[in-house]
Amino acid sequence: MKKGLALLLSATMLMPSATAARATEKKTYEQPFMKNTMGSETFRIPGLITLKNGSVMATVDMRYSHTQDSPNNLDTLVAVSPDGYKNWAYTVVNHFDDYPDGVTNEASASFIDPVMIQSKTTDRIFLLCDAFPSGIGSAASVPGSGCVTVDGKKYLALFDGDNTDITKAKYYIGDFSNGFASVFALASKQKTAYTVDSEYRLYKNGEALTMKQNGTEKTVKQNVFYIESELTVFRTCFEWLRWSDDNGKTWSEPMVLNAFVKGENERFYGAGPGRGIVTTVNGKERIVFPMYWGGKTVEHFSAIYSDDGGKTWQRGENASWRNAVEKTSETQIVSLPNGGLRAYSRNAFKCIAYGDSFDGGKTWTKFQLDPQLTGKNDCMVSFLNTSKKINGKTVLLASFAGNRDSRANGVVKVGLFEADNSVTWISTYHINTGFFAYSCMTELSDGSIGILVEETEYGVVNYKILSVDENGNISEINGENAPYADSRSKKEILRDKWRDFYLRLLKLFKLA
Repeated sequence: MKKGLALLLSATMLMPSATAARATEKKTYEQPFMKNTMGSETFRIPGLITLKNGSVMATVDMRYSHTQDSPNNLDTLVAVSPDGYKNWAYTVVNHFDDYPDGVTNEASASFIDPVMIQSKTTDRIFLLCDAFPSGIGSAASVPGSGCVTVDGKKYLALFDGDNTDITKAKYYIGDFSNGFASVFALASKQKTAYTVDSEYRLYKNGEALTMKQNGTEKTVKQNVFYIESELTVFRTCFEWLRWSDDNGKTWSEPMVLNAFVKGENERFYGAGPGRGIVTTVNGKERIVFPMYWGGKTVEHFSAIYSDDGGKTWQRGENASWRNAVEKTSETQIVSLPNGGLRAYSRNAFKCIAYGDSFDGGKTWTKFQLDPQLTGKNDCMVSFLNTSKKINGKTVLLASFAGNRDSRANGVVKVGLFEADNSVTWISTYHINTGFFAYSCMTELSDGSIGILVEETEYGVVNYKILSVDENGNISEINGENAPYADSRSKKEILRDKWRDFYLRLLKLFKLA
């Protein structure tokens, strides 16, 4: 009977034969990043936003069989849920193929630390991350932007040998047109036989140059981010931006921002993962991303911003401290009720630090500690503006590792903005008592809170839905009972109902 039922269901329903929360082709169920999604066993560095159409977009590093930062084999995965909880469709947005997916190798090129935000005026979604050439991470990055200046304009430099000294650059990449850019000789400013496509793969005389993928016999295209390529980029980190105009179904060609934002004396300048923010300056929308500069001994937060829809970018000043020179690294930015911005930063103390900006992220007040926000130092923190008010005061949420000695005891705190922009923290919700590292929150269409958390152990990223009541108390909502906006079509809803029915039958007859 069981076998006959299974065969009947398989023959009559075009549904994935998977249990709940198991990865299927291009889709997952109930959790966006289940083990083995797209062949990756591990994920890190969550980002989460709610789109204008009500869908929820999540992003992580795909770390395959490891949990290490760059240098290693890392790519960027994005998942979108039209119903805010159950159904997730995922896309690999950034991917290098100098090494096969799934292997751990510190010689690989990599993408790390994604951060997202959606424009309120154009609905364009921006996704920024760090891109590293083969074998490079933040610590090994060489100081410099990786650019050369030609006739007053900065261009990405290319090398045919030592790529650790910018004075040895022999080539540069010109402006892109129709998906390609010519490679020029730096000395003569003349075109060469080389070109690159929009993904920075290398061509000569119009033909793609190829190489053997490391560790396999597969032939892949050379890329100037690969050490094996005939021409290579500078050995530093690069800020890699893409955007989507269709709610994450497709993504643009990448735009490298180093010419706009990275200093010539800086080893590392990278994204503060999680979510960016949209604000208004002089009546115009400003897209703002948190960033941080890393030297050998100290790190400083700053913001980059665009006032023209992402065409050009500017960089604000590095943050400083009120009483000491200390680190402010991975940061999340929220809006103040009066229109300013507040940045909450990871730092070396066991309290979270913050500073304010009243010019759209260009400059920041000297950072100080909030003694009400005690927890693990040197760990990313998440902060979120909400539309909710309690006693007429705007609600702010914070999530972080509440244990002062280890990345553990995840908490979500509810705060109320006072008239002077101070925050009174009125309640604490304990997500868990075990391992807890990075997290990111978003307000869903119905006012509940989605949170993407690293918990249990490194490599595990889970999605939960929380509710904040009128007194500021938080509870977790079971996904089956969660009220949420649904941006699926009627056809998609019917399809998913059939799938749910199918999975229940499998469980009933113990076939799943």
